[in-house]
Amino acid sequence: MNHKTYTQCEHTYINAREYPGTRQLCSICEEPTGRCEDDSIYLDPEFETQGSLGPLCESCCEEIINSYKI
Repeated sequence: MNHKTYTQCEHTYINAREYPGTRQLCSICEEPTGRCEDDSIYLDPEFETQGSLGPLCESCCEEIINSYKI
């Protein structure tokens, strides 16, 4: 299966035209991730005891990963 990754400009255009379109909110900060289902960021269960965590924006993802580093 071949998935297309959208640019930020393409996301903005689609969201404006087809709201809610590809608008995806981060499960941590509730801000737009700038991504859609095909390119979502989820963390493996090792970061969350109840299963995968996401979708996440890049900032929250980085913050969570850095908090697990020793």
